[in-house]
Amino acid sequence: MKSILSLFWQICRLRQSPEHVPTYTWFVALVVVANFVGNVAVSVLAGLSTASDNPTAERLTLLQISTGALVSLASTAALVWFALQIRELSQRFFATITALFGCDLLITASFGALLPLLGLAEPLLAATPLAFLLYLVWFISVMGFILHRALDVQLAAGVCFAVAFSLIGLAVSEVALGR
Repeated sequence: MKSILSLFWQICRLRQSPEHVPTYTWFVALVVVANFVGNVAVSVLAGLSTASDNPTAERLTLLQISTGALVSLASTAALVWFALQIRELSQRFFATITALFGCDLLITASFGALLPLLGLAEPLLAATPLAFLLYLVWFISVMGFILHRALDVQLAAGVCFAVAFSLIGLAVSEVALGR
């Protein structure tokens, strides 16, 4: 387990390539489920911290948060599959998805661990939005690096794909929520 976490951490630091990620079916499923649960948990935690700051803000139910996370993960997987099919690199799908979702889990978990500390600093400055932006830039960079390696394109193209896939995933999940 430690070696797997270390591998994902090295990918998050852009020091390891995603092709070294195990592609066993059970492992891919475990990473996808763990990422889903992690995203839902941090979204609930973030929603609770922002709801206390702004009582008039719209609060999402657990079902809405889960639906948004599931649709976002599914749309990302579909877009990655489609891009790999176009480049005739479909054999890289499971390694790519496992690397993307495993790194997303680590980045999301680290942001979730930071949220309580940001809540303490909130009266002094707008720390949470700034931290979210920094984590978003980190995630897009990691996703771009993984896509760059998986699609065999330039790093800038991988980052452009990462931005596009993230925006499409967000838009599709918002449509699924009826917003």
